[in-house]
Amino acid sequence: MADPDGLQHGPAPLVPEVSKSGDILSISGPERDLLCALSYVHLACGQSAQSLALLRIAAREHSNDIGLLRILAYALISEGLGDEALHVLDRLDALDTQPSSRIPMTLLRSHALRHAGRMPEAREIFQRYVSLRASRAALIKKQ
Repeated sequence: MADPDGLQHGPAPLVPEVSKSGDILSISGPERDLLCALSYVHLACGQSAQSLALLRIAAREHSNDIGLLRILAYALISEGLGDEALHVLDRLDALDTQPSSRIPMTLLRSHALRHAGRMPEAREIFQRYVSLRASRAALIKKQ
């Protein structure tokens, strides 16, 4: 786009800054939070490809961030990238030991398997998800 002075302006590239020594500058916590928030908005608006681009930038440095990995897995599934989503879900299984994460991660795994073309496994995992939900509902009902 040209301004009144005739100078051309384009969008800023989504590439991390590189110092003169060639080192990539790290992404701070607030920058990571901003990338995740923007990616979440893109996902909510049906723009999973844009979301995925932002999440991949953040995931390079924050590969152990459970929240970021959850959003990344969802964005990969939204883009139909089941095999890549399965790798992220495997990473999440190793990092996230919270029992409350088991049910939603089982559903995501089922979707990832479906997108990876592994329908028998996807059905089996989905049945496990249904069983886990039913068990959880029964526990809540007893309380």
